[in-house]
Amino acid sequence: MASLAGWASLGQQAFIQRAASSSPSDSTDPKVIVIFGWMSAKLSHLHKYTVQYRELYPFSTIVLVRSTLSLFWTSAGGTEARFRPVIAALEALECFDDHQRILTHSFSNGGGLHVATLAKMISARTPRTLRSGPSALVIDSAPGGASLQKTMTAVTAPIRNKFLKRLAKGGFVLWWFFMMLLGRLLNRPQPLVAMMKALRNPRLLPWIDERSPRLYIYSNADQMVPAADVEEHAAQSASEGLDVRQLRFDKSAHVEHARVYPGEYWAAIQKLWTDACQVKR
Repeated sequence: MASLAGWASLGQQAFIQRAASSSPSDSTDPKVIVIFGWMSAKLSHLHKYTVQYRELYPFSTIVLVRSTLSLFWTSAGGTEARFRPVIAALEALECFDDHQRILTHSFSNGGGLHVATLAKMISARTPRTLRSGPSALVIDSAPGGASLQKTMTAVTAPIRNKFLKRLAKGGFVLWWFFMMLLGRLLNRPQPLVAMMKALRNPRLLPWIDERSPRLYIYSNADQMVPAADVEEHAAQSASEGLDVRQLRFDKSAHVEHARVYPGEYWAAIQKLWTDACQVKR
């Protein structure tokens, strides 16, 4: 990704592509599109989404944050160092100022975990409540599937070598039970449980509020994050006063919805953003 024309790195696991030209005064394109990829997603796969977003919104700057397994064992200092360039870029793009147009797109539980982690760091750094502009949140293939088996399957899916996959699964099981024990000792929720709660926060990110429409995209055929889990989370969010929309497919696998149903997928995102721009503030 960093070697592609027009992209620059933000540390080791994030990238930025600025709009080719300045936005005209009558443009309703998002000023910034922030994408959080699914766990261990290949850059070539994530790039397909950035290409489509660039076609839809040519005047947007795109920030892409990769989700990697290292988040689970990186120290607090290491995590802060990893996200510092991303936060600095968002600040330079005026994302922490009032009335900004920002579209956020998160994939799978891995993306959700990284959203929640970044949100926590931003809230500590920027406690001021912003007057939000048009903003929207896409939650693709999440949240849910928080059982040990489903989570282990999801995080080790990109590993092709059978021996390395077994090692990774063994290490993940040890980490899982360590986190359970630590959580009980410190009275803290498991990371996935905390992430699910964070995604229901009306002020998840500084530019998002309770009026920001949220679109859940999921499928009956997803074996990693069951449709019932997503629908339960969406129903909880709606009951708490959030603007919730749902797009359920029948045949697409985990994070495969855009590939199988491209027309419906991107039309729903365009409508989401159009609706976000029409919210009275």
